[in-house]
Amino acid sequence: MRSVTNAVAGAALLLGGVSCASTRQQAESPNPTTREVASAQQRSQEALARAHDAQKAAADQAKKAAEADAQVRQDQQKLERDQATARQEHAKAQQLQAQAEQETRRAAQEAQQQQQAAASGLAQQMQHSARGQQVAAGVVTQVRPDEIVLQPPSGDVMRFRLSDQTEVQVGGRQASANQIREGAEARVAYEQSANGPMAVRVSVNPSAGVGSTSGQESTTGTSAPGTSAPSAPATGTGSTTEPASPQGATPETPGTTR
Repeated sequence: MRSVTNAVAGAALLLGGVSCASTRQQAESPNPTTREVASAQQRSQEALARAHDAQKAAADQAKKAAEADAQVRQDQQKLERDQATARQEHAKAQQLQAQAEQETRRAAQEAQQQQQAAASGLAQQMQHSARGQQVAAGVVTQVRPDEIVLQPPSGDVMRFRLSDQTEVQVGGRQASANQIREGAEARVAYEQSANGPMAVRVSVNPSAGVGSTSGQESTTGTSAPGTSAPSAPATGTGSTTEPASPQGATPETPGTTR
């Protein structure tokens, strides 16, 4: 299209340059035929000029169309990028939704387990109370084959005797005293005896771990042989009682050794 425009423009200039002088002369000639020829040449020049203008306008419009096509391609590329980003965001949203649903199910399971554990603990406590037993809870600070020591959430430590009849459970499974780990959380159902509180059942929280044999004695909080510490109730904040508080569980006296 540009070559056609250039050709038309060249032709118009050539004709205009060659015939410009002769046209003026012919237009001024007294001969009617000569004047008619001059008028025809004038119209031809005007037509060529109009054609040149039209070709120029067409070239300008073609340029604008090319620019519009380029803009369309850019817009299409941007649209494709935006669509890819949207797909990625949708995939991420679906992944997060799946994780949220999984966390919700896990939380519901944990809540159900906690409720079951609480109901089981309450039932056990009621059974112990019906048998005249008491329950203490706390952290295991010391354990030996014949004794376990708990530290309740508040108050003094509590000692309980262990015997062959003491039932030991770790994580709901039958275990033995040497599988109780110091630092674990435990609940002890006990009865009073002439030798002090006797553990009937020891339940250890499985989250504290199992399998480390404990038997090392701590030198903090034990009573020297032959000494008698002031008697204190075997229950503190971490224990639950039904009858009167027992008198056999003695608080520890720091600074002495067994």
